Amino acid sequence: MNRKINFRKYRKPTAILLAAAILFTNFHGVSSLIYASELQSQTETVSDFAPARAAFAKLVQDYAIYGTLTGSDQIPVYPEISPQADPSDTLTSGSQAEITDVIWDNFALWFEITYSVHDKAYSGYILSDYVITEDERLDEWRSEYQLDQWMLSFRRGAAKGAAQANAFPKSYRPFIQKLANAHPKWVFVPMNTGLDWSDVVKAEMADSRNLVQTSHPNAWKSKNPKDYDAGTKKWIIKSGTDWVQASESIVKYYLDPRNFLTEESIFQFEQLVYNKHQKKAGVEKILSGTFMSNKKLEDGSGGKITYAQAFMKIGKSLKVSPYFLASRVRQEQGADGKSPLISGKYPGYKGYYNYFNRKASGVGDEVYRNGLREARAKGWNTRYKALKGGAKSTASDFIYKGQDTFYLQKFDVDASHDGLYWHQYMQNLLAADNEGKNVQKSYAQMGILNNRFVFKIPVYKNMPSSPCPLPAKNSDSGLEGSKLAKPKLKKAALSKKTKIKLSWKRDSKANGYYIYRAASKKGKYKKVKTIQKNKTLKWTDSNVKAGKTYYYKIRSYVKVSAKTKTSGYSNVLHVKVPKKR
Repeated sequence: MNRKINFRKYRKPTAILLAAAILFTNFHGVSSLIYASELQSQTETVSDFAPARAAFAKLVQDYAIYGTLTGSDQIPVYPEISPQADPSDTLTSGSQAEITDVIWDNFALWFEITYSVHDKAYSGYILSDYVITEDERLDEWRSEYQLDQWMLSFRRGAAKGAAQANAFPKSYRPFIQKLANAHPKWVFVPMNTGLDWSDVVKAEMADSRNLVQTSHPNAWKSKNPKDYDAGTKKWIIKSGTDWVQASESIVKYYLDPRNFLTEESIFQFEQLVYNKHQKKAGVEKILSGTFMSNKKLEDGSGGKITYAQAFMKIGKSLKVSPYFLASRVRQEQGADGKSPLISGKYPGYKGYYNYFNRKASGVGDEVYRNGLREARAKGWNTRYKALKGGAKSTASDFIYKGQDTFYLQKFDVDASHDGLYWHQYMQNLLAADNEGKNVQKSYAQMGILNNRFVFKIPVYKNMPSSPCPLPAKNSDSGLEGSKLAKPKLKKAALSKKTKIKLSWKRDSKANGYYIYRAASKKGKYKKVKTIQKNKTLKWTDSNVKAGKTYYYKIRSYVKVSAKTKTSGYSNVLHVKVPKKR
């Protein structure tokens, strides 16, 4: 979001109607010449907008319409619809906004919107051409009142192939163009995060933020000292019984959107709203092979309906994709559904269920207790209540707050609510891709892949020139995250006149430290001590002689499998031992 606005950059169409002809160019480079005489006839044709506006009011009274902004790097928001008004704000492509009202102004359709930035709510007016949504009701409303044929509209979703691809950075374009050519109705919106790639990677490497299972290749698992015990050669469990810290190389791979601009993986970027093309049969295909497939809720709640019927009913009620709900529960509970979180039999929490694993974090059984404590607090004492309550909680905490794709629920790079990075739904690094693939498979089996879908794809600043590679399965793990900085030798001083005491600054990535000593600053240094604990930050040299001067330097080390990596040498400090009297 950029609040430094160049007011001269944005000119409202109504302010230039007196021109004989007006040349408009949209975000994708498509131009159109409109004559003022045509604008006059259009104004006369849409003379009574009241019925259309009343019909729209009924739509949003039923449930909110959310849109994604697209069409420019800087999209102007106005405080009022007036030729004299300057923009009050600008938003970037990919921002989420709720459409609350519609206004016809001469030849242009305007939306009144509300939006949030850093948890603060704003409102204003925006040209409708900057908004796109998967909510079919908006297109049906426009069609019913024949608005598009009377307005200067450059529908961003209408751009094809290279035109859509050009809205993205060069490294994205081949992937976008290939998909757009294969599926002309698909719409691709760049989400300009404004975040630097290296900053995002650093944030995503926070402890326990991204986890993989111990069964994954070693290259996918971090071997930093805080994540891997070199002595026992075992990874430190971060969640549940087998979830460990992901390596930097695999985090980069899954974080990089370009790796997933394929037929199979693109749906992790689909907006998770309810749509009419979502059917019970499609939900059943997502549930195929699981404990929920063609099965009724075991306790008969919800009117003795099946899981698929429950997801459809809840999705329609909350206006959230039932495919998303089914895929999320499948991801969280697995195929067998044997988690204590949904057994209803866990000691102290009998009769409570948590299908969406809301607040279920911790190590070992702590996961179950925390999750079921949330279920009891929310009153999820039937299976249907747990499904609906978990879905509602997920929708209100994520989908309605800008994190409206699988990707954004895994990687919190939307700053409209709850800050950045920490507000993720899941720690499982692979979850967004897995869920997106489940949905794509269902769409394929339903034969609807050529329908219109909207994909919101994040873009970062200073990204690598090509997609980050998948680390080789047989490569060593953790090396890229174990680069050690030069340690700092803080102090070297006499201790009891016959010993020299050293102290240094801790390196959190190190397993330990090597201490070196020489008789002169540029002399030959010999390793005199190996410190095997990361937290040991002092050592006393007792093997010294009176009248001699000793020079010290250290370096840290980390063991990765059979290899040992060392840092550069620290600064040099020296101490002279006094002569005996």
